[in-house]
Amino acid sequence: MREPTENTEHAVPAAPAAEAPGRRPIPRADALRLGAVAGVAAVAAFAAAPAAAAAPLRAASPVRAATRVPAAAVPLPGVLDLYINEGYARMVDDSLVYQRGFGDAPTARNAASPSLRIRPRVFTRDGQVVTSRTYPLGAPVPANGTPLPLGPDAANVGQFMIRRNYWASYFPARTMIAETGSTVRLRVFNRLNGPHELAIAGAGSGGGDLTTGEIPPGGEATLEFDAPAAGTYVYYDPTNEPVQRALGLFGCLVVMDPDDAWKVAPDQAGFERQWLWVTHAVDPGWGDIEAAGGTVDPEVTPAVPRYFLLNDRSGYEALAHSPSRAINLAAHEESLVSGYPRQIDIRQFGEDIDAGTIRAGQLVRLVNPGLVYHQIHFHGNHLWTVRRNNREWPREFGVVDDDGHVVLQQWEDVVELEPMDRKDCIIPMKRPPDATDQVWANRTTAWKYPMHCHAEPSQTAAGGMYPGGLVAHWELKSMATED
Repeated sequence: MREPTENTEHAVPAAPAAEAPGRRPIPRADALRLGAVAGVAAVAAFAAAPAAAAAPLRAASPVRAATRVPAAAVPLPGVLDLYINEGYARMVDDSLVYQRGFGDAPTARNAASPSLRIRPRVFTRDGQVVTSRTYPLGAPVPANGTPLPLGPDAANVGQFMIRRNYWASYFPARTMIAETGSTVRLRVFNRLNGPHELAIAGAGSGGGDLTTGEIPPGGEATLEFDAPAAGTYVYYDPTNEPVQRALGLFGCLVVMDPDDAWKVAPDQAGFERQWLWVTHAVDPGWGDIEAAGGTVDPEVTPAVPRYFLLNDRSGYEALAHSPSRAINLAAHEESLVSGYPRQIDIRQFGEDIDAGTIRAGQLVRLVNPGLVYHQIHFHGNHLWTVRRNNREWPREFGVVDDDGHVVLQQWEDVVELEPMDRKDCIIPMKRPPDATDQVWANRTTAWKYPMHCHAEPSQTAAGGMYPGGLVAHWELKSMATED
């Protein structure tokens, strides 16, 4: 039997215990559609309207009573407890924004560090629930997130031989990992004043959702199911869709075959290590309405997100350039794709070169539980899209779907993510096509390329600019093993 292991999260500075000041959302209507560049003109037009015109109705006073925070429930073997909590989350500019979330423990609304995200957990085939930021359990952990190569590739200058089925991968908060053949057992406690629910999109038989059903205030529910097919799933609260998941009630379930843990799914694309990218768009105005005891009506008060997060980090924190070493290290481990260049053949990911090596890139699982359309754009190299919503795309004889999208594995300059979309992409970690021989052979430091969202709202952040935008970068390491 595998012994449980514990990998604790890096500490993040706690937000001060304070109520966020009231805000009035900037009135603009359909500016988001939702991420399309065409929305920019609408943003400008509606931003000029009188602010009072679309001020949301608010409760005269919060419909909440001060309550004592109960003790956490007695743990049950093989069961993960989730607490539906509320609190004020610190944003990249040190603002406190009202959010909700599935947390590890019951915490008060005004707690300095409310529990709004679970630490990553692994449901194993032998019935354990293991707290671990890395998977596969027991696999070597890449320092700073970057897997070291097996050695230089003698046949290709400046390139390396990559280890096959060797390195563990880091996963961000909000992640549940289930091994195929395991049973997922959840116990969900609703600590808020209204009814809530936990659903897992597409994880049921026939592609339907699994759900606890409605959980009344102060109530609890259990959900037990066999792990679905290998893939990426979103768990979320569908109450008053999409309001509750926009407020933070979401996370990811990643299902992997422990006997084939370095492939997207059995008999599909192999990879060196994987990265889970979870996007989130935060609208402080919606948070203010719900914090005051009101109910957001998206038709009356359209969303105006001001913060765009990748694995719960924005701007310079997502780029690992913050004053916090802990935040920067977590960003490198969980979000900032990095590796050593190698030969790659997209016609057969995972092709062996020699024993113990692989011709493959790295897997990026792109997930959008949020409100807006994202357009993920990498500089340096394109991405090869393999699957969407756990369905493998064909390598030939592609089709055009009902929305006009080409369904075919191909290199993509921009990967579109609709709300609730999940796409599995391979970043090749290969020599960029515009790198000349002289420059390539003489590089001595990592080459860093930006990733940013091409959709306008996530860059302008409701009229401002960074640091609230959706950004990251990826790195091709040099022949030296620099940081």
